[in-house]
Amino acid sequence: MNITLAIAVGLLACQKEPASTRDAMKPVQLLVGEWRIEVSTDDPKEEAWSETQSWEFKIDKEEYALQFESKGGKKLKSGVLGYDLKKKVYRLEVVRPDDKKATFEGKLAGKELVMEEVVEAKAAAERISFNLLRDNRVLINVEHKDAGKNNWTQTYSYSSTKNGVPFVRVEAGKCVVTGGTPASTVDYKGVTYNLCCNSCKKEFLAHPEESIARAKKEGYIK
Repeated sequence: MNITLAIAVGLLACQKEPASTRDAMKPVQLLVGEWRIEVSTDDPKEEAWSETQSWEFKIDKEEYALQFESKGGKKLKSGVLGYDLKKKVYRLEVVRPDDKKATFEGKLAGKELVMEEVVEAKAAAERISFNLLRDNRVLINVEHKDAGKNNWTQTYSYSSTKNGVPFVRVEAGKCVVTGGTPASTVDYKGVTYNLCCNSCKKEFLAHPEESIARAKKEGYIK
């Protein structure tokens, strides 16, 4: 076994399977926010472009996921990133600019989330890899595999930088609902609480006492 393979196996062995979709979102919730993205392509017939992606939580009772919308995107229009507790895989369901849909599934190993498109056997497919470097820097690679082939070819690279988050900063508070990087605040009974997105604000306002109690239990607030 080579060193790279041994490290990958070790990461998978140490990484516990999430007990809930809320737990599953914790390692990837740094995606929440607005991202400036520069996209490069290996296709000589296509020029590079810029776009923005806005990510936030999607919360339905105890079901947690992340959703995004893209402005100026040539490949992705919107999508939802969730977790299947039965299959134990992350699932990304996307809508393309032509309104066609695609589904990707895969695993998280350390800071890398790799998902392959769900297609019929031996059909052409794409593979998306999220390299979650830190809460203000993410790299996304898209690869393509021709029908009947096994080799993946790099097609697009997304270099993402989060708006409003400087590279050097002091330690900030945490979102009272998810523990994510704060982007706004809300006042409740004379106390100001941090929030990471509008979905978390709605969740907090609907269940403030429950959110505060859980945040204290999990160490997001004192």
